[in-house]
Amino acid sequence: MLLGIIFVVSGAITPAQVYQHAHIPVLIPSVMPDWGVSRVYENVDLAKPGKYRIYFGLAPHCYAGACDGGSVTGGIQDDMAQFSRDPNRQSVKLRDGTTAMFVPFRCGASCGESVLGFWRHHVWYVVALHAARKAEMLRAANSMLPR
Repeated sequence: MLLGIIFVVSGAITPAQVYQHAHIPVLIPSVMPDWGVSRVYENVDLAKPGKYRIYFGLAPHCYAGACDGGSVTGGIQDDMAQFSRDPNRQSVKLRDGTTAMFVPFRCGASCGESVLGFWRHHVWYVVALHAARKAEMLRAANSMLPR
């Protein structure tokens, strides 16, 4: 069963605030995989002209490790290289017909992140979510698009 939670931000950061620094449309998922938490905490790691990155913590003040839920980036075209090199990449469609590239997570000592990237408004967006299945990644990416 595919579950998702509604994205609940800590209230400290809004897309408009990030836009003031990045000057590009700021897209943030409103639906996340069910990680068994009631709140997801965001941390703006980068916000400068043409680029932003927001991390999702599953606990307050968490930026890595077991409480790391993933991230969303906008404008960072260097991230495109990870898709072209990965033999497991798959082309997928978002609900508005946008073609996106999906790379599933892998597990070793621990499970990594699934990654989904797409172009919108001439900006490259990448969503990376811890141990998310393709359907969960598509739900998260689709929740970033306007209705």
